[in-house]
Parts: sequence; C-alpha cells; structure tokens
Amino acid sequence: MEGLNKQQLILLALLVSFVTSIATGIVTVSLMDQAPPAVTETINRVVEKTIERVVTEPAAQSASVVTKETIVVKSDDAIISAIDKNTESVVRVREVTGEGQGTFAGLALVVSKEGLLASDISVAYRKTDSLGNAIAESYQGVFPDGRVFPLNIVHSDQSTGLIFFHVLLQDKEKGVYRFKTPEFGLGELKLGQTVVALSGDETNSVSTGIISNLILRTVSKPSDTSTTTPQTHKETVSIKTDIRSAELVAGSILLNLSGEVIGLGVGAQNSNRNAFLPIQRVLELALKVAVPPN
Repeated sequence: MEGLNKQQLILLALLVSFVTSIATGIVTVSLMDQAPPAVTETINRVVEKTIERVVTEPAAQSASVVTKETIVVKSDDAIISAIDKNTESVVRVREVTGEGQGTFAGLALVVSKEGLLASDISVAYRKTDSLGNAIAESYQGVFPDGRVFPLNIVHSDQSTGLIFFHVLLQDKEKGVYRFKTPEFGLGELKLGQTVVALSGDETNSVSTGIISNLILRTVSKPSDTSTTTPQTHKETVSIKTDIRSAELVAGSILLNLSGEVIGLGVGAQNSNRNAFLPIQRVLELALKVAVPPN
C-alpha cells in the first residue's frame, strides 16, 4: 500500500467499492429468498405504493389546457344576419283611399309587444281641407307574413317628426297574434361606424354606409334620484350617414352590424332622408303613449 501512488489508490478504492456493492446485492437477494412470506409482502406493498404515488400525483396537479378559437366574421355575413333579425319587425304603412285601395306611405317599426308602431309623421296627414288643416285618413299595416291590419293613430310629435300607430286586431286575433320587437342598440355611437339601412316600398331594400356625423346638444338632467342638482351632458339628436337619400323612404330603419336598431328615418331634420333619429329618443316617446289593450 505504501508503494502506491495517488492514482493507484483511487483505482483500488473504486475496485473495493464495486466488489462490496456486488457482495451486498448477493447477500440481499439470498436473505430475501430465505425470509418469511409476510416480510416480502410488506416490502412489496411499500414499493408499489411509492411507485403509484410518483406516477399519479403529477397527473392530478397538471394544469388544464385552454384552447382559444378565433372566428372570422365577414362583413357580408354580418349585414345579412342584421337584416334577417329585423325583417319581422318592419311594417309597410298604406294610406287607404275611398275605394278601399291602398298606396304605400312609408315604413313603420314595431316598438312594443302591444302592437305600437313608430314611423315618420309624413306618412300621415298628407291631405288638407280648404283651410289647410291636415286630414287624418285611414291606414293599413302590411306585415312581413302578409297579414294586413287596420292602423289607428294614437300620438304624433311635431318636434321629432314621429307618429305612432296602434294595430287594430279582431277579437279572434287578440292575445293570439304576436308582434315581434327588434333588439335596440342603446350603446355609444362612433363616427365611421358601419351601418345598414333597411328600406323599400314594396319589398325590402338594403343600403350600407357609415356614420358621417353625430349632431349633439347639451341637456341638463339630475345626476341621480338623490339630488335635484342638474348635470349637463351631451345627447345625440341626429345620426347622419353617407347613404344616398334616393335609396331611402320615410320611416327607414338604421341598424348596426350586430343587428340592433339604432335609428329611425323620421322628422323635419330628415328632409334628405339620410339622417336618422336615435332609437333612444323613439323609445322615450313610446313609453309616454297610451296603448289601448289588444
């Protein structure tokens, strides 16, 4: 041993360690073969449980994988969907002559399930007497399903250019015929926002464009019910678009790409027909109209 150098000592130590480990393994196997069955069974159970825990616990702790799917919606599809969602809420108003024939006057929008329709005031009172007073004629509403019902004027508002009709149902139709109200877009409007106008005299016609201008006014209202101190804020009074007026009729409906009604073509401000009254204003007035029960 004294004559060995450092490298030879290291190699000798490795050799002794290797021989010792082999001898230990042989002795262990021999003892296991000679041990009673109860001892070997206990050892096997410990080993099996250890292996099971190592394998299954990471799987239980693994995080769930979230897959996000991006759906591309084409503008054409959005426009088609918007039209389909609102066709059942658009009514064609006809002025009835003495012979029972009707002439197209404009479009109306269903604004309540009780059969209240909103339209441009120009669809009515189109005749005057010798003194220049407007004469209320008889009116009919042609619904998308082909049904025709008499209409009764229940309210008109010169300042906004709105008129409200109530649909007159026969006794057998009351409580049976259902009026389809659209979805109303009451959110904020943006310049440049794409819009769709639903129009047409005999059949539906569609025009697309953008919001080119928003006419605002400053109004004062109480901030909440707990105080009467007025707070000023801006309110949209007109939605101007770049849609050609020649493509529109009285009472045309303005939609966003989500299929929500955001405006109605009514009022003196709509002399060129490509400006629309915000639907918020229409609904505010509709709530004040007393609707006879159907």
